[in-house]
Amino acid sequence: MNWLDAQQVINQFGGYAVWVVAGFVFFETAFILTSFLPGDSLLFVLGLTLSTAATSVIPFPLAVLLVWGAAVGGSWIGFRVGLRVGPPLFERNHGWIFNPKVVKRSHEMFERYGARAIVIARFVPVIRALVPMLAGISYLEPEKFRRYNLIGGTAWVVGFMCAGYFLGEVAFVRDHLEQTVLAIVVLTSLPFPIELLRHWLRARRDKR
Repeated sequence: MNWLDAQQVINQFGGYAVWVVAGFVFFETAFILTSFLPGDSLLFVLGLTLSTAATSVIPFPLAVLLVWGAAVGGSWIGFRVGLRVGPPLFERNHGWIFNPKVVKRSHEMFERYGARAIVIARFVPVIRALVPMLAGISYLEPEKFRRYNLIGGTAWVVGFMCAGYFLGEVAFVRDHLEQTVLAIVVLTSLPFPIELLRHWLRARRDKR
């Protein structure tokens, strides 16, 4: 079985698919080494599967709640790892990358753009696991991260699962599932590079 193929994963586990997807989402958002897992497509295909299945072990609202808890919990673990591991690493080294000035600049960035950065990063593979850890390394206040994490996790999980659920009855989507998922992933990832471009242009303008 191809563990990166969302349809195969969900078909393989049948009635346990919701729990498996929740586990995938948790590990994808919690750790950099597992950030390659196909979170976006799993959410969409799970929603579509729950909408078309004759019977479901877990009702759709409960499935959304379980996966949402995994997504929020995974990012919180990533944030705590950053808090625990990051500061000692940066404070004890004074190279080009590992030094207190980098931490200070990162903290200022999160203070200024924290909400947008954390929420938008949810929709970008790999980045959604990296940003929580960077927020922890940068000493972002836990209460702020918790708030942004809840907003981003809700938008990501509810958005993708509901998209799959409500589009599941559309024949074109069922017949072109891979293309549909790819198009949605690309479109939802666009705000992040756009935000980076806006930040770069604003920095250039302020410098001038």
